Amino acid sequence: MNIPLPRQDVLLPNEHERKQIFCWLKQVSSWTAWNRILGYYKAWADAAEQSVRAADNAGILEKSTISYDDYVYILKGLAHFEEGVRRLRKGDKRVFQYNAHGEFAMAGRAPNHWSIGIWGRGEMGIDYEHTPHWEEFECTLKQLNAASGECGMVILESEHLDAAVPNIYGVWLQENLPKMQFPRMVFDIPDPSEDVLIRTGKVIPYTGIWEPVNNPKPKGFSLFKQPPSRGPFPVVGCMNYLHGASPAPRAKLETETESLRADVTWRLLWRDDRYEDGSIPEEERDYRFLQPGPINPIRLPRT
Repeated sequence: MNIPLPRQDVLLPNEHERKQIFCWLKQVSSWTAWNRILGYYKAWADAAEQSVRAADNAGILEKSTISYDDYVYILKGLAHFEEGVRRLRKGDKRVFQYNAHGEFAMAGRAPNHWSIGIWGRGEMGIDYEHTPHWEEFECTLKQLNAASGECGMVILESEHLDAAVPNIYGVWLQENLPKMQFPRMVFDIPDPSEDVLIRTGKVIPYTGIWEPVNNPKPKGFSLFKQPPSRGPFPVVGCMNYLHGASPAPRAKLETETESLRADVTWRLLWRDDRYEDGSIPEEERDYRFLQPGPINPIRLPRT
């Protein structure tokens, strides 16, 4: 449902929560976050190699659920992830997009394939007897999914460019913001001296953190150029990390009883130009993440 704004029943974060959300979006879009996820991807690839080598040495590779081709496919995904982390370190945020530059989207194909086959449609028959080290393979995949999901769910661009933004202020944020660990100081949200405003459907000029605000379109038709809008701009939804050169999405909103979509005006709070000068912000030393929590391998009976 696409609804007009503002609406009084839309759930909005308080000022302290806004600061936490701003810090969280910076954290999960950071090089530190994605370099950390790379470690989980490497662990999964190592588990695949261990399984394939053991099956080959035992002469059962043809019966193993994890084939040599599967291992090569995982390595190709790992190579995309490594390239994404390398380019992000140089300041290239296009790696988060779903296009030819989207290294993380391409890297996600292998874990998505295995996750759907094992836990989604369940179509992947697992030969436990002839697949050495399956438990390690499954556990490292779960850890990779948890780590990448924590960051990717609000940072990676959707393959559907008409989709609404992923970050929404509702039950999930209300429950999880208190669990998150932030740098020693929760920094104030920037208040830019010059407002950059973009309406849903228009091309986003800069990658960064944007917030939906109330900025009604001028009524009536005019032959003359309209003067720029001036604040203050009331907040009407939750801030999101948006991608430069992509169309500005609709906002996703919640009330106590329903989920809504709305065309909005996005206001730029912070342009993400990190790493372009070759440095890593000092605050990244204090970044902490929720996932993965303790994950034990599933031990199923051999058949």
